[in-house]
Amino acid sequence: MKLKSLSLSVLAALSLGVATSAMADEANTQSIDKSGWWIGAGVGMGIVDSGDVVPGSQSEGVSTKLEAGYDFNKNVGLYGSYDYMHDLGEADLHMGTLGVKGNYYFTENLSVFGKLGATYIFADEKSAGDQIRDLKTDSFSGTIGAGLEYQLTNAVSTKIGYDYYQNLEITDGKDTDLHQVYWGMTYKFGQPATPKVITEQVEVVKEVAVATEVPVATRSSYVLPYQTGQVKLNDYGRFNLNEVASTMRANPELTADIVGRTDSTGSQAVNDKVSKARAEAVAQYLVDNGVEASRLNVSAVANTNPLTDAEGKSLIERSVQIVLK
Repeated sequence: MKLKSLSLSVLAALSLGVATSAMADEANTQSIDKSGWWIGAGVGMGIVDSGDVVPGSQSEGVSTKLEAGYDFNKNVGLYGSYDYMHDLGEADLHMGTLGVKGNYYFTENLSVFGKLGATYIFADEKSAGDQIRDLKTDSFSGTIGAGLEYQLTNAVSTKIGYDYYQNLEITDGKDTDLHQVYWGMTYKFGQPATPKVITEQVEVVKEVAVATEVPVATRSSYVLPYQTGQVKLNDYGRFNLNEVASTMRANPELTADIVGRTDSTGSQAVNDKVSKARAEAVAQYLVDNGVEASRLNVSAVANTNPLTDAEGKSLIERSVQIVLK
């Protein structure tokens, strides 16, 4: 039974890894590389069926959890954990787990995770005697878990989770199931600092009712900033592009150079894709607002031609630059 449970856990873990990798191909691309090592800690409650333990002993116990792991990408990784459960069934439980962990992101910050693994259990009995329903020490269990994780910063996350430990052996030859609910925090190494949102003061030129006045360009250069991984236009970008479109419609001799950029975070392939998508979205917005596509020169340089010398990590590098000529 023990070997069978372990075999099923390993097979299920491999299946989860393949399925999660497939879902990762369909998920939105983010420029932040989420691979790397992480550590975590949590606190919660462990629960077993009161009928499966020594009469009069605790069927619930406070649990603490220490975790560490390595994520191959934002969707698939390996993890290990140590769980301590105090005074559960007349014993303190020490449990070590190894397994595979998968994440699926609903938004940029919120994800659901699933875990599959195998657990070694050591039961430190607190009382001696011939108690036929003590939890058996030196045994193994299949483990499955799930929960929600919210990313507070690029490096720090908080989560709530549920773990299920199957068929914990009891000294009378039977078994029981252990349920654990917990809250925890994790820290991932090597992540970039969370960008600060920079609010720029935009000078709004009030219109003066002049019958024959033709609008002229109030500016010849625009820089539209983006958050990390963002390709869709934000309110600030649309405000400036409305001004660009109005000026170009009123001055048909004007053309515009549109250059997409990224910072140095992420791989070159991802940065090329993100910078191109940003530039194309800006060009399409101008076309949709009455500017001929032939008057737009669209290019993408990713992080190869930075606007500043701040090691390519300034917010201004995650931008689209528009130059009117």
